Amino acid sequence: MKRSFFVFIIAALLLGCSRESAVQFSHPFLDVESNIQSENWYDIPGMICRDGSQTGIGYRVGNPKKLAIYINGGGACFNPETCNGNPKSFNGSDMEDLYTQYGSTGIFDASNPKNPLKDFSFVFVPYCTGDVHSGTKDVGFALGVPDTQRYVGAFNFIKAMNYIQPYYDNKKVEEIVLFGLSAGGYGVYINFLEVVKRFPNAKITVINDSGPLFYDDQAFPICLQLGFSAVFGLPVPDDLVDCCGTPNIGLSNVYEYSSKFYPKANYGFMSSYNDATSRFFLSFGYDNCTGAPGNQLPANVFKNALVNLRDSILKPKTTWSTFFINGDSHTMFVSDDIVYNRQVDGMYLYEWVDKLMKGQRMHITE
Repeated sequence: MKRSFFVFIIAALLLGCSRESAVQFSHPFLDVESNIQSENWYDIPGMICRDGSQTGIGYRVGNPKKLAIYINGGGACFNPETCNGNPKSFNGSDMEDLYTQYGSTGIFDASNPKNPLKDFSFVFVPYCTGDVHSGTKDVGFALGVPDTQRYVGAFNFIKAMNYIQPYYDNKKVEEIVLFGLSAGGYGVYINFLEVVKRFPNAKITVINDSGPLFYDDQAFPICLQLGFSAVFGLPVPDDLVDCCGTPNIGLSNVYEYSSKFYPKANYGFMSSYNDATSRFFLSFGYDNCTGAPGNQLPANVFKNALVNLRDSILKPKTTWSTFFINGDSHTMFVSDDIVYNRQVDGMYLYEWVDKLMKGQRMHITE
């Protein structure tokens, strides 16, 4: 009788532990994970736009073992001309519009069998802080703009990662692709640190689509780097500045820095040789920040800086791969034609991404 009583007690305890372990983990993504390819929006407390309004993240359901983190683009806000074209708010309705516009094109097309990310789950980090996702100023100011700006892109990214990390830790995510377009490409440079530190056991690929950082003093002079750092409050790691034997403010050292300190990740950078949008934003630093005529960095200066970056820095000193095309187009990943139909040096862009994810180093150019 006593033995039966003790067996009953032990069984009850074990059953209680089993039930507790089954219910102890909860996350909003669990509610939708069976609805593959569904598109969802989550307001996240503390994530705000530069006008102070609430924002959050988008989530498209896919394989939880494979995660794509997309950082959205949309210019920058540092003077009246640039702020006028930069979104100052982003909510669930904006996310629906973004899905409608780009959710089934290029690298986002989950129905294309050629797409190396077709079965990945997607987290969409919106852009509404005007600081290329890298600001740390709750109270910021753009030159000549009277309104207070919340340059909190870096803080927002941390909050987004805080939100998703428990879910992907629970699912034991195996592979992560972090990529961004334009301003989102610049956001990749700073925010990849959050990803590689949070998910040390995952295979990680980092891709920047059309957000160049140059060593060339005419294309990306120190005055412009200092200006961005001061206006946005960029969180530059202390060891970035002197990491690589090339003394400068440190922003351009990111290529060597990432390869040196996080060598297990795969890195890729994409650009057109005469990218008109990048040349517009970089034009404000031309000629010691007096500006370039017509607000366009000269095409030859931009192209020479790209070539020099690839041939003098990326090829000999880093593990970064490149994919450069002719023309003045800005961003590639949202274009079906560029991703799937345009062969460059014997390779399609989707093939380049697939090989990059597998650890191959390549420098593809037209």
